[in-house]
Order: sequence, then C-alpha cells, then structure tokens
Amino acid sequence: MRMSRIEQLEQYILEHKSVSIDKLCEVFQISKNTVRRDLDVLVTRGNIEKVYGGVVACDTLAGIPELVSFNERNIKNREAKNQIAALAATYVREKDIIFIDTGTTTVGIVDHLSHLANVTVITYSIQVINRAMAYPNINLISLPGTLKRDTASLVGASCTDYLKDFNIVRAFMACTGISVQHGVCNASTEEYNIKKMALARSNKHYLLADSSKFEKSSLMTYGEISQFQYILTEMLPSDEFRAACREQGCRIQLAKKDEL
Repeated sequence: MRMSRIEQLEQYILEHKSVSIDKLCEVFQISKNTVRRDLDVLVTRGNIEKVYGGVVACDTLAGIPELVSFNERNIKNREAKNQIAALAATYVREKDIIFIDTGTTTVGIVDHLSHLANVTVITYSIQVINRAMAYPNINLISLPGTLKRDTASLVGASCTDYLKDFNIVRAFMACTGISVQHGVCNASTEEYNIKKMALARSNKHYLLADSSKFEKSSLMTYGEISQFQYILTEMLPSDEFRAACREQGCRIQLAKKDEL
C-alpha cells in the first residue's frame, strides 16, 4: 500500500540522513516519478527536505524537541504524570490484555493495577518490567529486543515481529509531542515501528500526554489524533486543539476527573 511505503521511505531517510533519488528507487523498487510523488507527501510533514538529486533529514527543525533521556524526562511534571497514570489505570478491566508504551508517564500505570486479580501487560519498557515484578497479579509479557539505554526500552525488528501476533484490548501510548498539524509524534526512530504495531494490534487507544506535550512536534509521526479514543492529560489544551479532537472523535479526559 502507498501509505505503508511512504512511512517506510520516511524512516529510511531519517535513519540515513541523506539519500539520493536513485538509491530510493533501488531500495524500494519503484520509479523516479513514484519516489517524487511520495517525497512530496513527506516534505509537507516537515521532517525531510529536498536537495539536488535527493533528500536530507531535517536534523535541526525549529521548535521540535530532540530525544531526552528517560532520567531527565522523569523529573519533569512528575505530579501531573502520576495523576495521568492513575486516571489511565481506571480504564483497565479484569483479565484485560493491555500494552504499556515506554515513557515516564505510562510507567506509572503499573502501580495502579493492584486492585485487579488478573491483568496481562505487554511492554518493551524496562521500567515497566521492573515495576511489574512487584505485582504477582500482573502477567507480564516482554517484547524481545536490544536495550536502548536513553529511553530504557527494548527495540528492534524482533519486537515488532513478536507484537504482531497479539490481540490487545487497550494500548496506553506515550508521545514526545502532539499537534493538529503533525499528529502524535515520537523522537526515537527505533521505537517508531513498535508504536505503530501496538496501535494496529489493539482495539482501544489511550494517549497519555501532560500539558507540556501539546502543540509540539518531533522527529516522526507515529499516529493521528483520530486513532485515539482518549487523550489523558492534566490540563485542557487550546480551543483549537480541542475542536480538532472533537472533529476527529477523540475525547480529552482530565486527571482531575473533569472531562471535555
């Protein structure tokens, strides 16, 4: 499918930084005209730029945050993140199979699942794995992969391949930024395919995002607002953003139990 190929093109360009048109034709076995049409779509996302004979990744985009280590992110907005994680846990039901994304907000969900007798957690987050060890009621499934220390996660093609066989009830996802223009973004190319597969294999999607993530973009768009039933946060975003969510069927739920 064309959109699948475009996503693969984007990831390839971002990983290799600079790629010629001829190389893209060779790797993806498509014509130059097809490559150019696909690149026109990617350029509008702001992640790549056309240059003579090829394209380059935009490494220094204004206003786009870079990947920050897990320890650094864990310090910021800690109280808000804990409140959001507690709210997320209220959606989990007995015997649910859930996916918990890597992130400093999502990891807190684990501590609020002790009231359930039986719940299955699928994750590639080292922090989620460590916390789940203390809860015998959690049936923990870890994705196989290679350790990525700065995000405290397991990554690689083996994670995506393993995940595609599961039927997940709820996916609790994290992001680096979220905006109307660029959708739900992530700064780690290694986690990109895992996040997309988690969305594809789950029935209900919940985005955990503290207020610092709104109106922000990042390296890659792994999902659209319309793919999420809920955005869980601690503070209401702008009127424009809320209106866009309503149009796309996504509800905003506040950690203080107020709902838009």
